Amino acid sequence: MSSWVFGHTSAMVTGEDMDTLDSWAEQHGDTFVIRGGFGKHMMITADNRAVAHVLSASYVFQRPPTERRGLRSFLGEGVLWAEGEQHKKQRRIMSPAFGHAQVRGMTPIFLEEAARMCEIWTNKCTDAGGTARIDAMEWLSKAALDIIGRAGFDHLIGALDENGQKSELAEAFEQLLRTDTSSTDFTRNMINNHFPLLRTVFPDDRTRRVANSKQKMYEIGRHILDEKKTAILAGCDKDGAGARDLISLLLRANLASNVDPSQRLTDEEVLAQIPTFLFAGHETTSNTATWAMYSLANNPEMQDKLRREVQTIYTDEPTLDMLNALPYLDQVVRETLRLHIFVPFVTREALKDDVIPLEHPVIGENGQTITHIHIQEGDEVTIPIWLVNRSKSIWGPDATKFRPERWENIPEAAAGIPGVTPGHLSFIGGPRACIGHRFAVAEMKVLLFHIARRFEFKLAVDASEIWSRSAPLLHPQMRSDNSVQMPVLITPIA
Repeated sequence: MSSWVFGHTSAMVTGEDMDTLDSWAEQHGDTFVIRGGFGKHMMITADNRAVAHVLSASYVFQRPPTERRGLRSFLGEGVLWAEGEQHKKQRRIMSPAFGHAQVRGMTPIFLEEAARMCEIWTNKCTDAGGTARIDAMEWLSKAALDIIGRAGFDHLIGALDENGQKSELAEAFEQLLRTDTSSTDFTRNMINNHFPLLRTVFPDDRTRRVANSKQKMYEIGRHILDEKKTAILAGCDKDGAGARDLISLLLRANLASNVDPSQRLTDEEVLAQIPTFLFAGHETTSNTATWAMYSLANNPEMQDKLRREVQTIYTDEPTLDMLNALPYLDQVVRETLRLHIFVPFVTREALKDDVIPLEHPVIGENGQTITHIHIQEGDEVTIPIWLVNRSKSIWGPDATKFRPERWENIPEAAAGIPGVTPGHLSFIGGPRACIGHRFAVAEMKVLLFHIARRFEFKLAVDASEIWSRSAPLLHPQMRSDNSVQMPVLITPIA
């Protein structure tokens, strides 16, 4: 089904688990063209060579203006929004904060918050007489929010506090995230992004809520930024507790004497990273860790295998290097990232005419073999991360099954996936690859380490009750009421 306004894009995000996209790929192969919004052509390709070309040529292929308007209205002009020279400048200053050494230094924060969450779970089990029912999505979301608060800004958010005393920043951020999960919400946002004046002339409840939340986050962020900037300029932060958080690291890199003043980020650009960090460092990790619990709950033998491995560690406070040395934990994380993608596709718009090479030629309507696709300025290219990660031509007939052991010896074809991390495209690749991929992987490993070490868990509902609505962001939902949750029964290890 197609319309001039939305083309086929609205059909792509209706249904379950991106099943429309799956059916298109089965019918047309790795590369095909659909109608985008407002009469534009949209090429969809899971061809590795084409994907690598589009992701690397960031000077040609950039986020569509409608998508950027949506990001700016939601998160501000941070690194997710920025393009071109502005993106390069932001990325150059921010990258040192996300290095391996920096993430290693933040691991104790991950461990403390994960242990605090598990302690709450243990108390709930005691109160319930042994086994408790929890919403894993809710609790992992709280833990991830507290982690990014401390590791990102040295800010105590308090999402895990049982007395409910959350910080103003947490309240504002939760209001910013609160939205419907329906296709109607997606359609409304798409219209507003195409016609931004509508947000001003006819603001709906969500538009007003987002504006109020952003203003509150700006005020709190300005206070955090001013305090840290003053301490850094005064030379007082070197041994302080906040010296290793992301914003402090970013500010020190930005204020370094070897940085040309013209290449420094403005205070407004630094401020824009706060909602960006909160969203990217909270939603993605909590969602993926929830799916990891779902997969392990459905495969108790895999859960037992992981538990035996993490229990070989002699301490509840392992270093990141110790966690990285656990092969099965690494395989579970990689397989979850491959199979359960939070962002199932990314779209880029061509700023000028271009030619995209194909690794696997396609046959045109008149029977000719096509090895290159000619793209015109304004055309859009969608990279279906969902299809790349689940490709049967790469991973074999069980590509849609959760099997961590496949990472012991990945297929040669998987090495050709042009992602920033080997074997999957979940963090994409090229100049716009996820800057926080090391942070996210380390956080997931810590959360799963503590959970598997301390609890046995199984789904509290039949597995068929959990689903994901096809959407730009995939969440676990209950069929009964479409609420975003993951009901799990947990029992402490004796």
